[in-house]
Amino acid sequence: MKHLSDINKLQRCDRLLWLSKKQPQAFQRYVMFNENIYELTLRLFGMKEYFKGAPHDTNERFFSNVDAYDVFVSVRLEYNDLRIKMPIMRKVHDGFVLYYPYANCYPKEHEAQTYADQEWVLDHLGIRVVDRFIVRLNPEYVRQGELDLEQLLLVEKKLYNDKNKAKHSIGKLVNERKRDLTPFLEAIDKVMEEEPERKIRTNICTRKGKCEYFDVCFPNQKDVSILNLVSSSKKFELHDIQGIETISQIDFADVEGTRHQYAQYMAAKTGTLFFDAVAVSHFFRDVTYPISYLDFEWETFAFPPFDGMKPYDVLTFQYSLHIEDAKHNVRHKEFLGRKDCREDFIKQLIEDIPKTGSVMCFNVEGAEKLRLKQLAVQFPKYHEALEQIWERMVDLAIPFSSGLIYDNKMAGMYSLKKLVKIFTNKSYDELAIGDGITAMQSYAKLDEADEETIKNLLKYCAMDTYSMILVYHWVLRQLAKRKKNK
Repeated sequence: MKHLSDINKLQRCDRLLWLSKKQPQAFQRYVMFNENIYELTLRLFGMKEYFKGAPHDTNERFFSNVDAYDVFVSVRLEYNDLRIKMPIMRKVHDGFVLYYPYANCYPKEHEAQTYADQEWVLDHLGIRVVDRFIVRLNPEYVRQGELDLEQLLLVEKKLYNDKNKAKHSIGKLVNERKRDLTPFLEAIDKVMEEEPERKIRTNICTRKGKCEYFDVCFPNQKDVSILNLVSSSKKFELHDIQGIETISQIDFADVEGTRHQYAQYMAAKTGTLFFDAVAVSHFFRDVTYPISYLDFEWETFAFPPFDGMKPYDVLTFQYSLHIEDAKHNVRHKEFLGRKDCREDFIKQLIEDIPKTGSVMCFNVEGAEKLRLKQLAVQFPKYHEALEQIWERMVDLAIPFSSGLIYDNKMAGMYSLKKLVKIFTNKSYDELAIGDGITAMQSYAKLDEADEETIKNLLKYCAMDTYSMILVYHWVLRQLAKRKKNK
């Protein structure tokens, strides 16, 4: 049995298709879907009686019930060994109206290809489509009390481009994308006969997110590989056409020449750490004690769970705070909340964090500062106190992300986990909860969590701030060593 997702994988890479069948990967969620968009859509339209499809349904189950119902949900249908699932179908006198519920705010135009491919199956089964609608989340909706479905859900006949603008009707987009799927289905059968050859790495492997099988296909890539050159659109041409394997082999005039690329080039050329002491010293010149090393954990909710929240708002439920004084004494504060803990989080943070000194974070703009600004909007009476915190923030990531500091073992990356492993003798590997995704999953079950899970959550967040201390002090030692050697 084949699915439309198989065709999508085939079009990206035949090896991706083969591996997905032979070595399926566990799904990782990044968003909490705390409501069922199908159920909300049915409630919005007052659709109380409907046919509900189920896994392993045959075409016969749908057709034998087509006269008994007007609304059909999660209908499984197949043609030529291709199986599809239709979200919501409403029967009218001359065919069916299709409803596509989305638990996001801007369904994109590329979704029309899926609709067109589904209609290829429907056409062959004699099911006539007379209209199509999307149901999406209203990004401006702010929850107050119970969910207001008429405000939360928007029913439209257009899809959105990459700039979140709706220009073309679903019907127009679908008609432009209709195609015969027979060649794709035959190609899938051929690919599955034997494992495809290993590929040369291209931008397809990382476009719109790194392929889930990237490390399977490229397990032994050198740290200094030309393919690790950051922000370069030319590295694949240099690798595939000119045969350049390592960053040290490039002619610097052949690439974009960014600061980060220069750092990579110099580190690869010399085989040593690249460390721009003057720039690093200048960057940290205004850091003052006490230093508050601060890290948050949060969960993103597709549907606003509490008052004052919008679709895809985040709930910041945890922080770790290491405070280092001028004599390098360190003390630790922490918070872990349940349910709607936003105001408790704010109050405790304001109480725990020193009123003076620098606040050091990692990836400030997209993390801690952004979270505090969101909380300030939701709880305006704390705006001034929260602003006083974010205005003192220093981003420890910038010297590494901008190329002021580069070690070949970074391999083009600069996550805190990677840095602490390279520059210190510590690692996240020893932790029961060792990444943010696992932390979110643990938080989702926090109400039923045992003491061990809670302890592991606290340890993980504390490891982030402790790692910042280790990395920052490594930077200070490097500066001191270079000053001494002048």
